[in-house]
Amino acid sequence: MVVRDAPVVSHVEHPEQARHPRRVEVVDVTDPTPRMRRVRLAGDLADLTVAGPTDHAKLFFPPAPGQEPPAPEFSARGLVAPPAGLPRPYREYTLRRHDPGARTVDVDLVRHGSGLAGAWIEDPRGALWLLGPRSSAVVEPRDWYLLGGDETALPALARWIEQLPATARVHVVAEVADAAEEAYLADVPTHVTVDWRHRDGAAPGTTTLLDDAVAAFTPPTGEGFAWMGAEAGALRPVRRRLRALLPTAAVDLDGYWRRGVEGTGLG
Repeated sequence: MVVRDAPVVSHVEHPEQARHPRRVEVVDVTDPTPRMRRVRLAGDLADLTVAGPTDHAKLFFPPAPGQEPPAPEFSARGLVAPPAGLPRPYREYTLRRHDPGARTVDVDLVRHGSGLAGAWIEDPRGALWLLGPRSSAVVEPRDWYLLGGDETALPALARWIEQLPATARVHVVAEVADAAEEAYLADVPTHVTVDWRHRDGAAPGTTTLLDDAVAAFTPPTGEGFAWMGAEAGALRPVRRRLRALLPTAAVDLDGYWRRGVEGTGLG
């Protein structure tokens, strides 16, 4: 295996989108699985840049469903943070699908039942502000890919599967609550295999399911790349294991959220 100094994944910056908030309205709501809700947002989105598999944006939520959301404020240093002691009015989410012609974007949100976004997801309506994506990931071609994550990573995993070439071997590890969530990736191409791992009652972020799956993975021949997104603590042993399989430059892990900490990360 060839060890390369340059990272296999790089990012193309979209600085104009990081300072260009867009007011969007909910126009459709569906449930791909019992625990995932898809919200279609419409607005001035024709020129929205959604290119990479992990592109994500900030969604600014209203204090309560149907109320007017706070508009993002900017200073010379960038996005203005809320006053000390007040929570952030936004959360970050992967943009699942963008339709420039229809001026819509789909966002898939995990139904976790708590916090600002959790309450809104149960009654999604009215307006939001969307800010971003700030950048798009670009990955050098590889012979094989190992992808994985928990429910919060499912939208990105779906985008990875759609964008990777059919000539590559793609192995996906997905940690979910139970078999009902497998519907999210029910129809994948023949060059993709999905290893579903069920928590079966365990709380998200408390298991070793992702690490166990990586331990059982046999790398194919050729050059590989690994990406995973999940609870930050659950990824620590995964990172050590993957770096024993691949050069550091070919491993990209995203701690999407932290157990017990409200309003962090993605999803």
